[in-house]
Amino acid sequence: MFNVGQELTIEAFKDNLWQNYRSKIMDIDSDTIAFSYPVHVDTNRKLFLANGEQVKVSIVQEDGQVYEFISFISGRKNEKMPLLMMFKPKENDIVKIQRRQFVRINWAVDVAVHPVRGEFTPFTTVTSDISAGGASIIVNKQIELKKGQEIFCWIVLPRNNGEYNYLKFNCKIVRIQELNSTKNTVSVQFLDKSSQEEQTLIRFCYEAQVAMKQKELGVF
Repeated sequence: MFNVGQELTIEAFKDNLWQNYRSKIMDIDSDTIAFSYPVHVDTNRKLFLANGEQVKVSIVQEDGQVYEFISFISGRKNEKMPLLMMFKPKENDIVKIQRRQFVRINWAVDVAVHPVRGEFTPFTTVTSDISAGGASIIVNKQIELKKGQEIFCWIVLPRNNGEYNYLKFNCKIVRIQELNSTKNTVSVQFLDKSSQEEQTLIRFCYEAQVAMKQKELGVF
């Protein structure tokens, strides 16, 4: 279940809300797990945790299955770099998380599409919708794409804090539908996203949902 070098997502209650941080397992013994100081997935700010403080931890296994558990900070460890330590959970305290159906939002973000094997000339376009599991992109009919084909997508996500997240995914085309006389809507699945990238997409979609609701209510 646990391996040195394995990536962790640490969820901690800070500034009156749960926030996500990334970390990595650096050492393991029979009772504790030593891990690098977590950094915020968006701001890269380091998270400082006191002894006894509760954290929620999620890990992704090689098969893509996600597991979660609750633990408590047990101390610190100084080696080549300072580490935090938490109590190692018992097997029956680890929860298997079922695959989620991600919320899909109708939102245009910039995307650059590149071939895997040189099948077409790279092009830029926008999404018609996006979720943490995939997106639909607008593609000129003159560009020949096929269902089942793999492509590379570079996606630019504008955030509420004025910053941008730049994500690159290996994608699989799962559906092609006609949009109008000149363009198709091409639906793609993100094949190789990390847990941190998935969390970034989930937060972006949440922010976009809030923005759309505010627009509907006339709140700016």
